[in-house]
Amino acid sequence: MLFHKRFKKNVVRVYRSANSTEQFGLIAINGAMKDRLLAKFRENFQVQGNHVQNGGRASDKCIRTLLFGGTGALSLTAATSGTLFMATANPATLMAVGNGVGSAVMGAGGIIAQAPFVSVAGALMPVAAPLFAFQALSTIMILQQFESIGKKLDHIEKTLNRVLQRSEATFIGEVISASARLESIEKEFDVANAFSQDMVIRLALVEDRANSLLERYKYLYEAQDYDRQFKDEDLGFKQTDASMATVLSILDLEIDILRIKLTIQEDPAFLKGLAEGLVDKVERYKKLWSDIENSPLAVTEVTQSMKQTVNEMNFWQTHIPEALGGKRKQRKEMESTAKALDERNSYVNVIDMVDGARAAASLGQELISQRVVEPQTLLYWEDENGVNSYYTNDVLIK
Repeated sequence: MLFHKRFKKNVVRVYRSANSTEQFGLIAINGAMKDRLLAKFRENFQVQGNHVQNGGRASDKCIRTLLFGGTGALSLTAATSGTLFMATANPATLMAVGNGVGSAVMGAGGIIAQAPFVSVAGALMPVAAPLFAFQALSTIMILQQFESIGKKLDHIEKTLNRVLQRSEATFIGEVISASARLESIEKEFDVANAFSQDMVIRLALVEDRANSLLERYKYLYEAQDYDRQFKDEDLGFKQTDASMATVLSILDLEIDILRIKLTIQEDPAFLKGLAEGLVDKVERYKKLWSDIENSPLAVTEVTQSMKQTVNEMNFWQTHIPEALGGKRKQRKEMESTAKALDERNSYVNVIDMVDGARAAASLGQELISQRVVEPQTLLYWEDENGVNSYYTNDVLIK
């Protein structure tokens, strides 16, 4: 019950993984530092309806699992006594609070409060106790990488929607509707930093329709290869399928990002799988986007092959009908098909399609390789209004 005994002091306990160099800290904040932080959170709530400016609601399971007696040093009694808890995996913070010297809590406006921390003897990270909190922080870091390119993906989606407005009228309306509904949910989350039941229902409806459309157009795009049987009409369909698949794959990623945010809020037990699945999905979509980006080259290869075949025909083959052993009809068909394919392959909408896929592929690579993100913390406290649990980068201990 060490936190309970020392709840008037600022205490930190660092867990060290038995299988890696990873560390994870649970910090109990009391006294003047706690009062100033909570005053700042309450001020945020009065001004904007949220305790935190950046972040969102987190399931209270993330930290409550650390506060039960299973760790041998923590207790829920400290939480009910008014202690503010922070959980972090940020090495700079763990070093700052672990040296016993005064540490400063930084906010957007500078130092919020400053006080020393008492370090509790470390321990190997238990298998279950800090798992939710550690996975939540790891997932939030991945999520933050997606947030950094979200607006760019949204721009690509809107550009391709303009390309598609005159084709596939039956389905483009559904795609634009799904996009608008998703944007509405994202805006509501940005304001509330939490999901309401209504938002959860709308997200499920958008997810159901968008996924079925994605599978349709992804299948149609991948079903037909570029070969010498390819016709002008086939290319038109494939280009539409490509643009639809790109737009819907972007929508799918945006839906997954919201789904992870919802899981952080509701049930962190599924976080690790969702986060890993999102990264794997980006890798799969990168292949799709790259294929679409290079599709005009594949068409050019087909037309060049047709032209070469015609050029290799002798005079008899090019001018004599089939009945007399020539290939005049075949020659005319190849020339006509190659010309039509080249013309369609140079349309403006093809340039937009390729640019959209190229931008999506570039951002996908940026996402996978990006590793510089803002340190995140989990916050937990109980007051007269009940339990408060968030993830945020609003505050940082240095």
